[in-house]
Amino acid sequence: MSGEGALRRVLPMGLVVRTTLSARPETPTPEVTVKKLLTWLALAFVIFYIISAPENSANIVRSAGQAIGDAATSLASFFESLA
Repeated sequence: MSGEGALRRVLPMGLVVRTTLSARPETPTPEVTVKKLLTWLALAFVIFYIISAPENSANIVRSAGQAIGDAATSLASFFESLA
């Protein structure tokens, strides 16, 4: 083994893989942090909207469910016409 904390592993076919152990964990990149922040903000907005306007939220979910059902019906019709 070369280097302190290095691991050497021999894989089938004679391939050698070397990995090193890091003393400190990787720090998250700014893109990951921004992505998490935007995800939490979007979730908070959805929860706020559901609490503040439950009837409108129910209508949106109902419309989305109907659209998915219509899409499934159309796909089924398409595949039936292929047979």
